[in-house]
Amino acid sequence: MSDRLASYDYRALGKVLRPKLGADGRGWRTCAIDIGVTASDLSRVASGQPVAAHKAIAICDWLGVEPRDFYTPGCFTGKALKQPLPADARDGVSA
Repeated sequence: MSDRLASYDYRALGKVLRPKLGADGRGWRTCAIDIGVTASDLSRVASGQPVAAHKAIAICDWLGVEPRDFYTPGCFTGKALKQPLPADARDGVSA
């Protein structure tokens, strides 16, 4: 049994992000506003540092890449959830 934890490859995401920001030409602050994150968040990701999941997803959406492309699942001993949670089960969950 492996003790591998789930992980997210922010370095790989940063390697995709940096050239796109440079090619955009409008500056990081303007891009950040369009994406819905801060310029500091973009800087963190561009240097391979983690940000909150919703920010990583927003950046991936802007880049046109799948967020799961940078995700490595961990090993677990429980059963996987077979069906997605119904919408009413998520009510009251804050972002």
